[in-house]
Amino acid sequence: MRSFLAEWIVRKRTSPFLMLYGVYLYYCCNSLIRASKALEPFVRRSHVSIWRWVQRLAPICDRFDVDRRRVRTIFVDETMIRIRGKQAWVWVAFEPRLRVFLAFRVSYNQSILDAHIFLKELRRRYGMKPIWTDEALFYPEACRWSRLEHHVYGQEWKNLIERMNQSLKDRLELFDDNFPCFREECDLGHVNNWIRVFRFYHNYVRTNEEIGRAPLQRDSLPEYRRFTELLTEVTLR
Repeated sequence: MRSFLAEWIVRKRTSPFLMLYGVYLYYCCNSLIRASKALEPFVRRSHVSIWRWVQRLAPICDRFDVDRRRVRTIFVDETMIRIRGKQAWVWVAFEPRLRVFLAFRVSYNQSILDAHIFLKELRRRYGMKPIWTDEALFYPEACRWSRLEHHVYGQEWKNLIERMNQSLKDRLELFDDNFPCFREECDLGHVNNWIRVFRFYHNYVRTNEEIGRAPLQRDSLPEYRRFTELLTEVTLR
């Protein structure tokens, strides 16, 4: 296994802890500039540096997944964002009992085919689990193509998924303003990387107010220590 420094840090100008702490601050406040300023008592790094740390950290965060045996049902929803002024869609999947963010997909279209591709990936990762969605017309056919049981949730379940999804949606709705893309043909890589790190932050670090802890929390450490120690630990295995 490659060491933490060899795998993630290209330059040794900043300690691993401060890089991880900077990314944690960024996800707490949703502002690269504020995170950069909060780091100033320890080290002066630009907001661009923190953005680059997020991009490099994404593959490490992918090592944290949910045991498919614990997943009973899957809620699926989608939300629109803008990338370089163009509409794109983020498809998200949650496990309502665990309050866990399972998976996502970003696409430039909202169609039966796009829903099917996402559902097929969910089936591969978590098995043949029932899918619950809103009343969007493309979901029943997409579930049939994917050979998955489909249900439409009522208002009570809708409120639950909206609460689970809100922190992600609130940030994604500002994506084009806070995280502009300068490429003519964006490959969505930087968007995917941002959400990959957010998924880890949501499941293992950020306190869910309804349950009083992070959904997959393993300890009673402060949030910043859990963020830095979990990611350091997994790279040293």
